[in-house]
Amino acid sequence: MIEEIPNPTVEGPRIMVACVGIGTFTGFIFLVVLLLVAGPIDNVIESEAGPLLRIFFNATNSRTGSIILLLFPLICILFATITIMTTSSRMTWAFARDGGLPLSRVFAKVHPTLELPLNSLVLTTLLVIIFGCIFLGSESAFNAIVSASVVALGVSYAMPVAINCLRGRKMLRERPFTLPGWFGWFANLLGIAYTIVTTVFFLFPPDLPVTGTNMNYCIVVFAIIILISAFQWFVDGRKNFKGPRVELSVVQVDSDTRAIANVKNDGTDNNGDSDQAGTA
Repeated sequence: MIEEIPNPTVEGPRIMVACVGIGTFTGFIFLVVLLLVAGPIDNVIESEAGPLLRIFFNATNSRTGSIILLLFPLICILFATITIMTTSSRMTWAFARDGGLPLSRVFAKVHPTLELPLNSLVLTTLLVIIFGCIFLGSESAFNAIVSASVVALGVSYAMPVAINCLRGRKMLRERPFTLPGWFGWFANLLGIAYTIVTTVFFLFPPDLPVTGTNMNYCIVVFAIIILISAFQWFVDGRKNFKGPRVELSVVQVDSDTRAIANVKNDGTDNNGDSDQAGTA
């Protein structure tokens, strides 16, 4: 979706930095307040109504007030769900556009009237419904899929950052928005360390002692994802996947713009030299 905003090379990084800052500030205040009014932690953890609703009830001593307070995070989740579905459908469309999915031609289509990747959106919605049905049948299987998705997401974020760090952070070309060298190294290494720690924690079992029923099958699901991805790569991906595809017209326009700017600068410099020579 970053391509759909004006001046994405500058505004995109600014938006991401601002979101992290705003989320950290508001999230810290929210968590501190919850901890101050939580009450007995054991009652919160073991509550059948859920930890958050139990904390609200401990703070207000009112069922009505607790339900009203619970509506605010539910509304936030609703808007977050819409955003996540929009982002997921765009990512699916982009990956299909580059030939990285089975039936890429189908999922790479954009609806002519709605002007959105409808097929990719339908695929994303169906997968969410299927995972929801899995939760109805087996909570352990659902938790394993969710944990594996979080692990896979973190690993997919950390891989390009790690490769860039191993090559001295010199892989990226010149760009309008850059971080200071020391801060860039700090952010990259902190992100890699965070991914490693969270990946290990997401592989832990939820309860002790560990049995076949409460075991964390995240590593199993993650291994299945790796096998399916490898199979897809050798069967179809290495033949059709071309990497991020860039519109040649956009590149040509950008190159022409830079060339015109260079010509104008050269002309200005030459005129300035001529004027100085004439004055002399």
